[in-house]
Amino acid sequence: MVNRPRVPAEPRRSSRRASIKLARHFGVLIAVFAIAIVGLGFAFLLRRALQASQAMSCANNVTQIALAIESYHATYGHLPRAALLDDEGTRIHSWRTAITPDLAAIDQLYRWDQPWNGPFNVRLAKGLDVHVDAPPTDESGHPMIKTVGPYDGPIDYARPFRCTQPETRSDYHANYFAIVGDRTAWPVDRPLTLDDIGDGLENTILVAESHTLRVLWSQPDDLNFDQMSFAINDPHKAGISSLHGFGPLVAFTDDAVFHLNPKTPEHVVRALLTANGGEKINRNQLLRDGWLR
Repeated sequence: MVNRPRVPAEPRRSSRRASIKLARHFGVLIAVFAIAIVGLGFAFLLRRALQASQAMSCANNVTQIALAIESYHATYGHLPRAALLDDEGTRIHSWRTAITPDLAAIDQLYRWDQPWNGPFNVRLAKGLDVHVDAPPTDESGHPMIKTVGPYDGPIDYARPFRCTQPETRSDYHANYFAIVGDRTAWPVDRPLTLDDIGDGLENTILVAESHTLRVLWSQPDDLNFDQMSFAINDPHKAGISSLHGFGPLVAFTDDAVFHLNPKTPEHVVRALLTANGGEKINRNQLLRDGWLR
């Protein structure tokens, strides 16, 4: 009797179908995982692109502010005062208001015959509707505001002084401030000329970004050198700060604009804010060290 070789049994169709389904499910999972990875990557790139766009928009604002201050100096022979005072020593007008004509090619409705929070000016400060039939005149008959005709509606003077996305609705608060103090470019009792800055224009910060103060654009309040923190992004005290990872923007007296590294040592920040401190500061070295970027 001849022994025939045993033929292996054919796999059951149900097992084969289960294998096929498992493979299909595994393929779907891989596809979903790949799509999720691509989506996360796209979201990351989009977020970085938005951050870069915001940083560019904010840097452009600071550059325009620095150029407007330079234009003011060319016109009047000195830097603007941090604030104009009345006879009682109360701050009534801000340097931001003084340079606004050089920032915006729009009607200049601000009235210098009343303080920033006067009945008309406070509406400009808060972006409320204003109505002007004809420019009011002073005792000599000269117009006190610059407008070519009647004006009716709101006007946004705050935009250049804020660090936000271009499409973000204005809340009329400022993010760029002078650093006021006897040792800075903004002494309280007098305006400086560029020749008065002994530490060098390239080594003296003129305007800095901060989100620690709640100040309307025309409100004459700024960072105080003797009271502020020199640590970047200090959560407990007013000082230089930023909401984005590039670091706060600063404008130097020579119109150069940089981001200040959030880890910049406090003694370096303090030295950059003085106008005649005599500190050994070299901006090119700060750039090489990564404190400015």
